[in-house]
Amino acid sequence: MRRRRRPRAFPAVSRSARRPRPAPYDRAEILTRWSGCAYCDGPAEELDHVVPLARGGPDTSDNIVAACRTCNATKYTHDLACWALTEGSGAPCVCDS
Repeated sequence: MRRRRRPRAFPAVSRSARRPRPAPYDRAEILTRWSGCAYCDGPAEELDHVVPLARGGPDTSDNIVAACRTCNATKYTHDLACWALTEGSGAPCVCDS
């Protein structure tokens, strides 16, 4: 008597079918390219994802800008448009983050 093989819950994924890893980016190159904060023109010290990773943004160089520490901390995981509308007003953000 032969044992029946149990069907797989998930189909086998070959290595070629996986999503390719994004190209690495260079921190120094991005800071030099922007030459200041992308949001307030202050001195850039950090990198910020325009579309946050928490909201599904890619970790690629075209989604990263240079930002000052203050702008990067206040933007956090907010959507750029929502953050720009409420910045400095103290009003709660409408994007629920």
